Amino acid sequence: MRKLLSVVAVIALGSSLAACGSESDGNGDGFGAAGIKVESEFGKKPTVTHRDGEPDKTLVTEVLKEGDGPEVKKGELLTANYLGQIWRDGKVFDNSYDRGAPSSFPIGVGGVIAGWDEGLVGKKLGSRVLLSIPSDKGYKEQGNPDAGIKGDDTLIFVVDLVAAAGNDTKLDADPVAAPATKFKVTGELNAEPKVTVPAGTKPPAKPAKPVVIATGKGKPVDKSSTVVARYAIFDYTGKKQASTWDGQQGRPGAPSELQVGPGPTGQTGALDGLAGLPVGSRVLVELPASKDDKGKTVNAFAVIDILNNFPAGKQQQ
Repeated sequence: MRKLLSVVAVIALGSSLAACGSESDGNGDGFGAAGIKVESEFGKKPTVTHRDGEPDKTLVTEVLKEGDGPEVKKGELLTANYLGQIWRDGKVFDNSYDRGAPSSFPIGVGGVIAGWDEGLVGKKLGSRVLLSIPSDKGYKEQGNPDAGIKGDDTLIFVVDLVAAAGNDTKLDADPVAAPATKFKVTGELNAEPKVTVPAGTKPPAKPAKPVVIATGKGKPVDKSSTVVARYAIFDYTGKKQASTWDGQQGRPGAPSELQVGPGPTGQTGALDGLAGLPVGSRVLVELPASKDDKGKTVNAFAVIDILNNFPAGKQQQ
């Protein structure tokens, strides 16, 4: 069974920026404030070139195209397309465009490299942002050998800001008057849900379809896709077992990514029933039994807020 708590891997990026930059350096050569030129438009894979010589030693950010959406806030789960390139040799070490889907990661809280945290918080959704990130705000002295990044490398990123969601994002949904479940789910639609479980409730032999607690007004969730969601998991006494509202390792909680539909093995999962439900919905999902690290059987259910939905992306070797 696909683990509900597993978050689609976030890029090991960063956190801090003294925003500065402009459309051009004034030399008429097309290179911007960081000495970098970007060809192509928002949503399309960019081609990146830079001037000769050494890069800036400080973090530089340049808004290449400003969007008209809300500003990205610290602690949100930011969904973005991106391309990362090394200044030293021009190597593109990672990009989401070839995968055909954006990636999501918590922003402004140390979950990515400092240059991302500082450079992207406060930018408007729909923007294309250029970042020139020195090593002290990137992977520092250790670099990232798997990506070919040395400890003193400056990194160039082009980032398209697609969407963002937080713990306080209000669901655009209508509560269901009488949900078809024995559980009572309460709480505001921009806050962690609370549940009441009737005494003596037993887990089902086979989980049923998700029960809609509040019906969203967005597009239906696609099959074989990635859902951006908040969730709280409870056992059958009503005790909370885990929640995306709870922080971990000193960081505040944030929404997460969940997979809907068959994974690389073609195996179905507990969340496949979310397909077809509208974005913005709050649903209750009873989960298949699983084993904890001590081999004990665990039965649980989850209340999930569907915040957004994106293509799953192509698997790459």
